[in-house]
Amino acid sequence: MRIKYSLLPKLRNLTNKEMDFFLCIAKVQDISGNIYGVHYKYICKKTGMCKQSFYNSLRSLSEKGIITYEKKTESDYDIVILRNDFSYPESFKEGYVNLHRQVFHQKKFQKLKANEKYLLMELLKRTHENRSSYQVGVHNFYKIFREMLCVTSRVLRYYIHSLKEFFSIGIKDKKYYMTYRHSVFSPMQKQGVEEQEFEYFVATECRRNRLQSTQQELADTANLLKQYRPMLKEEGKSLNALKRMLASAIRINGENGNLLNCRYVHKILKQSIIG
Repeated sequence: MRIKYSLLPKLRNLTNKEMDFFLCIAKVQDISGNIYGVHYKYICKKTGMCKQSFYNSLRSLSEKGIITYEKKTESDYDIVILRNDFSYPESFKEGYVNLHRQVFHQKKFQKLKANEKYLLMELLKRTHENRSSYQVGVHNFYKIFREMLCVTSRVLRYYIHSLKEFFSIGIKDKKYYMTYRHSVFSPMQKQGVEEQEFEYFVATECRRNRLQSTQQELADTANLLKQYRPMLKEEGKSLNALKRMLASAIRINGENGNLLNCRYVHKILKQSIIG
């Protein structure tokens, strides 16, 4: 759920559909920037786009060097967000926009145009880097962002007006003073980043194996990754290895019924781990 600051320039002047697609997959990426088993129905449900827009966005984001993708089944793809790897120790010090904030999951953000979403993330970066407040000369601000977004001053003023719900923006002595509203950008409380990633992984495996599931079974099965991760780490095995074992257990569940059964999956997974 993080976007490196260095990746932000690639997000300038995307279409609305491309931006919605990108943010949708960014919210379920793993620590290396991989998104497993992206199905058009998932994206369409989350964003409201049609099937053709899904395929158009997939191709165009790849052509723009933002993602790569590989078709894995008849209707889903494994996707990698390029230059968004957080798996090495120094990566978090490079700076990033954290999408695990309530605002990025609310309608008022979703209603923004693509360039407004980009500008919001750019200002969030600049306010963070300047200890919550970004100060810049009005003339200089317009010069920077007109060139950056290839828009007129009038359009840029419209963007700023739209973002006043997210930032406190004022002018004094021919300077813009911009501060992000802490209440608007408060962290998500309901579910952690890993929990969401793990549930998405299990839900994808259920779809691939034509398994139906309740939300509780989904959450309990996803929790197996969290439960066994420390054990495998001690043995020098990766999270991806654990995911492959869980995927195999879910596949066996699918061969013996059409409902996800966490207890059954757990039994098979445990046998795979312990041997």
